[in-house]
Amino acid sequence: MTNHLRLLNLAGYFLIAAVWLLGMVTPPRGGLKLEFVLAYTGLLGGLALAERFAPPASAPMGRRIGWLAGELMLAALMVQTHGSLVRPALIYLLPASRALLLFGERPGLLASLSVWLAYTANIALVAWPDRLYEFPNYFSFLLGPDVVIVVLTLAALRQERDRRHVQQLYDDLRAAQEELQQLAVTQERNRLAREIHDNLAHYLTVINVQLEAAEKLGSERAERALEEVKRARRLAVECLREVRRSVAALRAASLEELSLPTALQKLASEFSQGTGLRIRLDAPPDLQVSPEAALALYRVAQEGLTNVQRHARATQLDLRLVTQDGFIHFTVEDDGGGPAGGDGYGITGLRERVELLGGSLTFGPREAHGSRLAATIPR
Repeated sequence: MTNHLRLLNLAGYFLIAAVWLLGMVTPPRGGLKLEFVLAYTGLLGGLALAERFAPPASAPMGRRIGWLAGELMLAALMVQTHGSLVRPALIYLLPASRALLLFGERPGLLASLSVWLAYTANIALVAWPDRLYEFPNYFSFLLGPDVVIVVLTLAALRQERDRRHVQQLYDDLRAAQEELQQLAVTQERNRLAREIHDNLAHYLTVINVQLEAAEKLGSERAERALEEVKRARRLAVECLREVRRSVAALRAASLEELSLPTALQKLASEFSQGTGLRIRLDAPPDLQVSPEAALALYRVAQEGLTNVQRHARATQLDLRLVTQDGFIHFTVEDDGGGPAGGDGYGITGLRERVELLGGSLTFGPREAHGSRLAATIPR
């Protein structure tokens, strides 16, 4: 409850106290008798308790209507007990204000009007027939205070409604911000996972091949084994450099200084030397693409080479890079035993990376013998 509504409730208790005090100062014509004091005080005490335990606006309609009718009955009994039509009738301001709090703006205004009609009926019955000429005076006397209390209650209700609306907007905004933060964290995790996988998987596969070859050579061909170990060490250093650069800038090392075709040529040459596979690259040397597209295609090439080394048992690979109708088409094909690797995490990560750029990625058997990894990205 806002401060405005608390003040309205507090004003109601002050009004009850003021009506009681006026009733004691100006008692009925018979004087201030004990039975009048007890009855009058009891009725006002009942009103105070009714105000204290007023139902909320969310209570069932029947309960709210019954409570409002009870307050009107207590107000009518006060008028009958005192015999005056002015001082005790001030208490009708309480149900007129409370009707708005119970039923909201439009229904509350109708309920307030019914309170005023009940007061009109009350003074008409008390004034009938000898004092009926006083009716206009009593009616106009309470009309002004009633309008004031209704307007003030409406203002408090609207202020409370606006406060709740602003609070709801704030809560929705905070919830949306938390969802966006969580989504950003998830996307960043996925991106880092793709970067680490695409870098480490490629280089560690080649290093493993180099060390395996050195192990097989053994002591009989120590010089050749040493050469393979040195090459594996160079690849390990390059892998470490790639990881550091991925963490710092998430870009491929060779793409920072070289064009995509040159970087692919360097990658194919190193992989061919390390594995003994024949790799043929077909790419226009002057091709210029965005850094994001270049990085994605470079990762496709890495994953394609790594997958072939792991699963395909191939002897030759073909890398082909062409542009057509505003798109870049890149394929990695081998002559091995088909896509035995399946859609593992590497392919899934690549597909996510390519789709983020508005492209598509497919992996499956080629028309001839072997497998085919194909990516298409808008230029």
